[in-house]
Amino acid sequence: MFEKLVKISGVLTLIAFFIGCGDVDKIPVSSEDYLAINSVLKRWREGYETEDIETYMSAYWSQGFRYVSDWGTDGDKTDDLIFDDIRDERDSAIHVFSRFQDIEIELSIPPEISMNKDGTQAEVRNHYRIQGFVADGESLEGGFIGWFAEGDNLFVFEKRDDEWRITEWHDESFNDEEIRIANNL
Repeated sequence: MFEKLVKISGVLTLIAFFIGCGDVDKIPVSSEDYLAINSVLKRWREGYETEDIETYMSAYWSQGFRYVSDWGTDGDKTDDLIFDDIRDERDSAIHVFSRFQDIEIELSIPPEISMNKDGTQAEVRNHYRIQGFVADGESLEGGFIGWFAEGDNLFVFEKRDDEWRITEWHDESFNDEEIRIANNL
């Protein structure tokens, strides 16, 4: 019996060791920070869905902003879309809002959040699906009345003056094949 307890104790010690290993720069996310970051994600989504540019833009810090989209080509950096100026993101959103109605975004819940050790920066990952439709009587090239995209977001949040906002957004879009696989099509 004592030998079994020693073996179990050894296994538990080994498990605790492996759980303790990992990125030492990361700390657990407090419930307060978790709720604040989720609130920003909700504001980001609702601003885009309701086509409210001020609400949408309020999810970002303008200083240090960066957007990168791989356009569904993970290994090909030549077609990446990059904005280093918050005004480009604003203009892009306004363009989408003027062209489409009934924009719907679905985000995976809960997001994966990892915090740096001083608690001022967080990487937030989630999965998204987005679709938008053109106004009645209009169509896109090819006769389509809407569009659909899916992929993974990596947001970098910063906490400034006790407020969390997005500074970087990396849109890791799925290509057509990845969308079919993800949706069992």
